[in-house]
Amino acid sequence: MGFHAAPLLVGLRPASLLSFRKDRFEDFEALLASYETCFSCKGIEVFRVVEGEAYVLLLFYRADGLRRHFSQAEVQALLQQYGYPCAEGFSACLEHLRLRMQVQKSFPHEIGLFLAYPVADVVGFITHKGQDFCYSGYWKVYANEEETRALFDRYAHCTEDFCSRLEQGCSFPDLVRAV
Repeated sequence: MGFHAAPLLVGLRPASLLSFRKDRFEDFEALLASYETCFSCKGIEVFRVVEGEAYVLLLFYRADGLRRHFSQAEVQALLQQYGYPCAEGFSACLEHLRLRMQVQKSFPHEIGLFLAYPVADVVGFITHKGQDFCYSGYWKVYANEEETRALFDRYAHCTEDFCSRLEQGCSFPDLVRAV
C-alpha cells in the first residue's frame, strides 16, 4: 500500500485507487479494518467502488481535498455530463460512480476526477480515447506537461522515501500524515 499510495498517505494527493485480490490475504477484511483506525484519525476515508468474490477496488481519499477539487465548476460540469448528481453532494457522486462501474463493467473515464487529475487531462483522455498524449506517468497528460512532470517527480520521490522508511523499520501509522 505504501508503494501505490504514498502521495496520498503523506498528503500530496487527495485520493488513490487501489485494487486488492482478497485471497492474497489471510483475512482481508480484518487487515483493512486494522488500517482504518489509522486512516480515520489521519483524515483518510475508504470507499468500496467495486467488489466481487475475488477482488475489491477501493478509493482511499482525503475528503477535504477531494471536496475542494469537486467544488471547481469545470469538475462539476464534466461530472454532470455523465449524470452525476453534484447538487446532492460528494457522497451521492461516489454512489453514482459505484453504479456506473457496475453498469459499465469497465472504468468510466471520468474516474480521473475522483483521483483529482486535472480536468484538462481527463477531457483529453476522453476526447483522444487515451491516445495522442504528450506525456504518461501517473496518468496520461494532455496539458501542462512541464508542471505535471515536476509533480510526478515529487510523487516518485515521496514513494521512494515512504518505502525506504518502511524498510528501515518505521511503522506505517507513523508515516501516514494528517493534513
